[in-house]
Amino acid sequence: MARRVRQRGLDSGDEGRHMDDVWFQRDDHTELIRATYVMASPEGSAAAAAAKLAVGQTTGTWVDVPGVTERMRREHEGRVIRVIEVPSVDVGTADRATHALMTIGIPAANVGGDIPTLLTTVLGNDASTSVLAKLVELELPVSFHDAAGGPRVGLEGIRELTGVRTRPLLLSMIKPCIGLTLEESARIFRETALGGADIIKDDEVLTHTTNSSPVDRVRAIAREAHRVFEETGRRVPYAVNITGRPDRMLADARACRDEGATALMINYAAAGYGAVQMVRDAVDLPILGHFAGSGPFIESPHSGMVGAIATGQLPRLAGADMAMILTPWGGYPLSEHTYRQTVSALRSPVPGLKPALPLIGGGVHPGMVERYVSDLGHDIALSPGGGVHGHPGGSRAGAAAMRQAIDAVLDGRPTLEAAREHPELRAALEAFGTGI
Repeated sequence: MARRVRQRGLDSGDEGRHMDDVWFQRDDHTELIRATYVMASPEGSAAAAAAKLAVGQTTGTWVDVPGVTERMRREHEGRVIRVIEVPSVDVGTADRATHALMTIGIPAANVGGDIPTLLTTVLGNDASTSVLAKLVELELPVSFHDAAGGPRVGLEGIRELTGVRTRPLLLSMIKPCIGLTLEESARIFRETALGGADIIKDDEVLTHTTNSSPVDRVRAIAREAHRVFEETGRRVPYAVNITGRPDRMLADARACRDEGATALMINYAAAGYGAVQMVRDAVDLPILGHFAGSGPFIESPHSGMVGAIATGQLPRLAGADMAMILTPWGGYPLSEHTYRQTVSALRSPVPGLKPALPLIGGGVHPGMVERYVSDLGHDIALSPGGGVHGHPGGSRAGAAAMRQAIDAVLDGRPTLEAAREHPELRAALEAFGTGI
């Protein structure tokens, strides 16, 4: 005879005994990770669905199994902290809740400080299959932050590295994205740096090609970076892209460090957040985290997680000292709420984690500087690619135009007014426009 399908907290008797759990957390001395999900209002009881989720993400399975003890439940089983139906309907039956917010408490002992295990726990099993719930908030205890590590140098360390103390930084990337010779890449680095870029990185599609490896690029660009320093007194870090399979990433990180690399770039959406942790612990260099390919993590309203977690909280937790983010005005249909929330996730005060520097990318050009500084303040890096290298006067003029726009905004002057004095800025505004 088939064993009866049952999960603790779902039988009518259990549900009745634990109904207090769906409002506020009962007295509980277990250190918890609090994961909040939104889901379409389930058939039947939202409280029962939350209980199923809590157990299914931790000790439970679709059928009773022997060996589950009270100690296991106390120390490792998920708890329902609260369930909120949206909209809240207290009287009458004409309307009913369409969605439910449910917060599940997961014992921190289950995951240690390991981000892949954390994601498997909060996004795997029931959350990604039978329940179809989207993770909208992830509250982690300080012990998890301490174990995970976070940025090694963070926002302030990047300011120290570049010597830029108060204004928004200018970060650009080498373009065209791929196919350049080492000599051409080094030349574009030099031109962009002399134009005023503070940091320069690889494009996300460039790692190993038949004519370019990360360590080859570090050698070629280090020579130009030294020349730029001798001529200007400015040190311009280069973030070399080492994204790849874990063993090669680690080898590349160490080889690049030994050749004098100043920063590393990792696409965490492809390589994994755990890969960022691995490199951060192995090599003492700042890390630039990239989001390329993170769309499937965030785009579904029924599963996955919100962008502020995927592209803000988690890369910071993993050790990205600076992280690329999207905006609503760069050609991707990101909401303004997610854009602002992601910046907050990267740099707001969090116990045990240094702030990370948000890198604002996607269609950035001088005409957009006023908007971004007004939105986000000075602790950002504006990160144009085409908005620098597509300038009619070339890469040096494109970088100069961005710096002129930044300086004008800091002085409280409209960029159109400043353009009367700066031919590079005037040409940029004519080519790319004066706003969003």
